[in-house]
Amino acid sequence: MSRKRKIKTPKRNNRKTMIVEGKLMKNKRGFGFVCPDSGDDVFVSGRDMKGAMNGDLVRVKARENYRRRGAFEGNIIKIIERNSQYVVGHLTRERGLYLVHSINTNNDYIMVSKKNIGSAEAGDVVKAKIIRYPKGDYIAEGKVKTIVAKAGDNDEYILSHMADYGIKPHFSNRVLNEANAAASRIKIIPSKKRKDYRSLMTVTIDGADSKDFDDAISVSKLDSGNYGLHVHIADVAEYVREGSASDKEALNRGNSVYLPDRVLPMIPERLSNGECSLNPRVERLTLTCAMEIDNEGHVVNYEISESIIKSNYRLVYDDVSDMLENHDEELIQKYSDVFPMLTDACELYHILSRRRKRDGSLDFDLPESKIVINEAGEPTDVALLERRVSNRMIEEFMLVANKTVAEHCFWEKTPLAYRVHEKPDVLKMMELKNFLSNLGFALNGKSDSIKTKELSNILCMLDGKPEEALVSRVMIRTMQKAYYSTECLGHYGLAFKYYCHFTSPIRRYADLLVHRTIKNQIHAGEYISNDKGYKSFLEDACMHISETERNAMELERKVTKNYQVIYMRNHIGSEFDGVVSGVKSHGIYVELKNTIEGFIGFDLLGNRYIVDEKGYSAIDEVSGKSITLGQPVRIRVINASPEDGYIDFELVEQ
Repeated sequence: MSRKRKIKTPKRNNRKTMIVEGKLMKNKRGFGFVCPDSGDDVFVSGRDMKGAMNGDLVRVKARENYRRRGAFEGNIIKIIERNSQYVVGHLTRERGLYLVHSINTNNDYIMVSKKNIGSAEAGDVVKAKIIRYPKGDYIAEGKVKTIVAKAGDNDEYILSHMADYGIKPHFSNRVLNEANAAASRIKIIPSKKRKDYRSLMTVTIDGADSKDFDDAISVSKLDSGNYGLHVHIADVAEYVREGSASDKEALNRGNSVYLPDRVLPMIPERLSNGECSLNPRVERLTLTCAMEIDNEGHVVNYEISESIIKSNYRLVYDDVSDMLENHDEELIQKYSDVFPMLTDACELYHILSRRRKRDGSLDFDLPESKIVINEAGEPTDVALLERRVSNRMIEEFMLVANKTVAEHCFWEKTPLAYRVHEKPDVLKMMELKNFLSNLGFALNGKSDSIKTKELSNILCMLDGKPEEALVSRVMIRTMQKAYYSTECLGHYGLAFKYYCHFTSPIRRYADLLVHRTIKNQIHAGEYISNDKGYKSFLEDACMHISETERNAMELERKVTKNYQVIYMRNHIGSEFDGVVSGVKSHGIYVELKNTIEGFIGFDLLGNRYIVDEKGYSAIDEVSGKSITLGQPVRIRVINASPEDGYIDFELVEQ
């Protein structure tokens, strides 16, 4: 005979209180969260904002939510620093007043006087500079600086959010002219300082729709039994010189941005898709990391040099995977001269992968999707992307090249933009330890010194089991964000002591900086000055490109989400299987098999739940039934609003 669990509700007067400082992230539904550098986020209702705007650094008096265990709510008591300078949104006229409502999901708006709207009209999307911040009963006031999109433009959503993140849709004429001049000026001529690899069998392997190819590989089996791996990377630094207009623009952008319907390149297409792209059967300037790797996956010898190549084939992931996984005879016949190299490459991939896993590197194999868009710009499908053997192989080769270059530069004591991933926050690691302990897994050691290998071992034990996805999600949320730094602090997730980004200079400025460091070693200062000012520049550049990377990721996420919402709008009333992907104080998130995520508010569930956010669960205080992270559920789509960016579900089965 079963008994219902008796659930005790904490008394309101015993709630824990504290003062927290952090960045305010507002929401169109009226509330927001204060996000400190460490510790839990604090929920703030719309009535407790005290004039704070999205992105402001604020101080909040936080108290524990009496119904949501481990969750905090509070009210803002001080605005420490204003971080909002502009508002991007629709210009509207309401009761004789012009207002700009933020296009972002932050519920901010400002007033604009008639003399400050310029040539903008109601309905246009504008970028307005804040000239007076909200105070007391006065709302913020601004001045229109740019018309981002005219009313009714098809690209309105994307252009708006690009402007919000300061991402430009076009290059200036000066940058375009400079890129054209560089492409015409530079001659591809072998020299004594450039290794000639044109006779080496070389291929690029990318997605079918890729247009910029910045990496190519050559693999061979050596007489010693070891493997020879050449990773050839486009020599972008030869075309984009330090201090030029193209260089300043590339630094400002920081990286290319890949959206479902377009690419916003870091450098002009004349270079990214043209002279710098390692297109087949044409000579190209490159930097090559040539490595000798033994059967245990150790790099026993290497050479980094300027080079020249002539790629033999432009291969695509699916074709290579079909040859290696399915032994597709038709494709093997078509690529008969390169297939033996691909077989050797696959052997080497497995060796490197095993070595990395032995060292404790984490590999979160969560699903990714691709949005299929028709000629009218409408999403017609959300298809799962499969990481097949060829995708993993190229990833593995790029990892070992990045690692080798970073270690080389470290011991050469040259300034470098390292890719850093610090160990998790102690409090988050303690929560992870408790979570895993409840599942029957023990993490050895103190929370501030747990090795990556400990986590990797648990993932290996769960490989193929139902709990694998759940544990992977929780581990990912425990991790810190990677960033760029002049300090070699290692990469926790990969379990690498030395790591940098070397393999994508067409799409990442960090890689271009690394290339200049290498070219500086070769040319004794031709490309980078050796004065003390360069280290200071590099530190600032690392901070900047870390920020542009975060902005690009947020923009990609928002645009992808928008297309997903539009797609799901055509499926209102449909039922799908999914898993609980988040448990928050205000409701739960459910992710479908195609990676689309929707929300179920506790108001739809009867507001009877006591939430334990740190335990990733919610318990119905009436029935005792629980909802936990990773739990399979059946849902029905009840709303999809592109304007607000939300997909709402309801539970069909639990």
